[in-house]
Amino acid sequence: MSDKKDPSKSPRDTNGPVVKTGPTAGKNRSRNKDGKWRRKKSDSGKPREKKGCFLTTAACSYQGLSDDCFELETLRNFRDAYLMSTVEGRALVHEYYEKAPKIASNLTEDNELQEVWSVINLCVEDINTGQYVSAQRRYYEMVIKLETRYLSSPR
Repeated sequence: MSDKKDPSKSPRDTNGPVVKTGPTAGKNRSRNKDGKWRRKKSDSGKPREKKGCFLTTAACSYQGLSDDCFELETLRNFRDAYLMSTVEGRALVHEYYEKAPKIASNLTEDNELQEVWSVINLCVEDINTGQYVSAQRRYYEMVIKLETRYLSSPR
C-alpha cells in the first residue's frame, strides 16, 4: 500500500501525526516532497513564519517583559485552547493575523502601548477567572478600535 495521503481517510486511519492546534487542527501534518510526514513546518524547505500575539508582544516588550512572560503565555494558551476550538474563534484568529502586524507597526507612542497593556491585563484577569467570552470581547474590541485608528478600511 502506498504511503501517500488519502484525503478520504481521517487522520486516525492514516496513522500519521495529527496537528494539535491552529487552522488545521485535527488534520494530518503535511508531507515533504519525498512523501514522509513533516515533523515541523520548516521541514518543507521554506522559512518558518513566526506567528505571535503581535499587539500583546508589543505591549509586553514596552513593559520590559520577555517573550515567555505570564501575560503572553496566558493569551497564547487562550488562543490555542479556547479560540481555536471553534469556527468563529479560528476566523477571529485568522483575521487577527492579517491585521495585527500592520497595527503593531504603528504602535509607537507610550500612551498607545499603555492602553493596549491595560486591556491585556483585563483580558488575562478574565481568562484566569474563567470569563472567556469577556476576554474575547475585550481583545476584539481593542483590535477594532486600533484598526479604525491605523488602517484605512476597518472591518
